[in-house]
Amino acid sequence: MSFMVITAGEKLPEFSVLAQVLSTALNLDRDTAAGAARRCWGLLGRDLEEAAAAGLEARCAEFGVATLRFPCPQPPLPEAEKVKAVSFAGGSAVFSLSGAAAVQAAPGDITVLAAAPVKQETLRSVKTTEGPSSREKAVRLGIMAATGLPIGMGKSKEVNREVRGSEMSFCLDLLLDRQGRRLRVTPEDFDFSCLKANKTYSSQVNLRLFCAEAAAFAPGAARNTGLLAMLASRPLSALPYDSLEDLEREEFRLLLATRGA
Repeated sequence: MSFMVITAGEKLPEFSVLAQVLSTALNLDRDTAAGAARRCWGLLGRDLEEAAAAGLEARCAEFGVATLRFPCPQPPLPEAEKVKAVSFAGGSAVFSLSGAAAVQAAPGDITVLAAAPVKQETLRSVKTTEGPSSREKAVRLGIMAATGLPIGMGKSKEVNREVRGSEMSFCLDLLLDRQGRRLRVTPEDFDFSCLKANKTYSSQVNLRLFCAEAAAFAPGAARNTGLLAMLASRPLSALPYDSLEDLEREEFRLLLATRGA
């Protein structure tokens, strides 16, 4: 049997502490350990033999890092389901999904609340108008010089180009462990009417407000680094969410931590 070792509790240890743990336990140089600490999101090791898992736990204890051990493999996160709207009434929440589907949840049903600003790659088509190239113009001028015949420089033409980029997007995931569901709220897909008079013209501000409402509705749910920063009105730009996969790794750890608590 192999094992997985994760950090316990809601809040992650400081990255500098995790880097020291990983450097000592895995014999990594400082830069490699720092990168691993930044990317692991508390998932310290997996597919470890029992002796290796015990050794990693011992190193964590030396640095005051509480851990939990689980057998491998563990079930993955449920697929995210996009939420279109939500209503709160009678101590429960009804999440409207695509079509006529809906999920009803009491505060205790929500195991994890995880929010983050994540970078998403974009690909868009841009139509531009381009004239003849310098080479085409030179060829035409050469023909004019050789023949003496007037020749136009050529017509402009429309060209479609694909432009790659990235944009910052916010999302909130709600994990309902007993129901085996993961609900996702994104500004572009969600109706913020539930905010009532607090609703603003900014979708990003609205998502922050909804995050606060969700946290108040489910006070017992574990909260991730991004949500804790939002609730404390701390800057989000320094948070190391390079992609949606970072958020999902953190959610996975929090879900396991709630099961092992």
